[in-house]
Amino acid sequence: MKKPIARVFAALLAVLLLCGVLPLMVNAAGPVDITDKFTDPAFRAAVQELIGKEVILDTDVAGITELQTPGGLMIPGSIKSLAGLEYFTSLKSLVCISNPITALPTLPASIEKLWFWDTHLSVLSALPSGLKELICLHNQLTSLPALPSNLEHLNCSENQLASLPALPSTLTVLYCASNRLASIDVTGLSLKLFDCRYNDMTSASDVIGFIGIWNSEDYHFYPQNSTTTPIPTYFWSDWSPTMQFILKYILFGWLWMRLF
Repeated sequence: MKKPIARVFAALLAVLLLCGVLPLMVNAAGPVDITDKFTDPAFRAAVQELIGKEVILDTDVAGITELQTPGGLMIPGSIKSLAGLEYFTSLKSLVCISNPITALPTLPASIEKLWFWDTHLSVLSALPSGLKELICLHNQLTSLPALPSNLEHLNCSENQLASLPALPSTLTVLYCASNRLASIDVTGLSLKLFDCRYNDMTSASDVIGFIGIWNSEDYHFYPQNSTTTPIPTYFWSDWSPTMQFILKYILFGWLWMRLF
């Protein structure tokens, strides 16, 4: 009687393995060590500092909603890979500035704000469907993937883009200066801020469907010619309220010292 029972048990075990149920049962028993999934030493160290311990468990990062990698315009970071990012399953905001990243892993579907500013990216992976803000300023991009239908803010200035994908009707902010664009179609968009300077357009008619007054405070077309030395496109509205406060404080202090 024992042999038939053992055979039935073995067959059941094989079925569970084939169906992928057993690994789920094992994982459900407790947290999983994912430290080795963070293959980039700099990114792994940043995550370890964030959670306050060396061993990284899936439960340590699953609830994190905001992530900003080390590095900035004044002091560049050293992260080359974001492998392991897929375990941040609740992530809403990801900011990565001045790191030598060349490619992205699969992005968490929960992301709504995505900043990749001054990196080595030449390709963007598929974007999360709920993304509302995309800053991919000052990279090496030659194309953009399909844009999410709810995107509101796009800054893709200072790249090598010859065209833009279809722009969603929800878009209200578009910065695409210093690229190689010969035309842009903004038909149906209610843009509040728009800058397309330093591209390859020959006249304002190359911006199809635009309604507004060029070279006002909010809409900029001239000058064109992408071979001209571009102006900086680090727009004030791209800074967080905290950073804006810090910059105002520094400027006020400088003026105070100069005057008094």
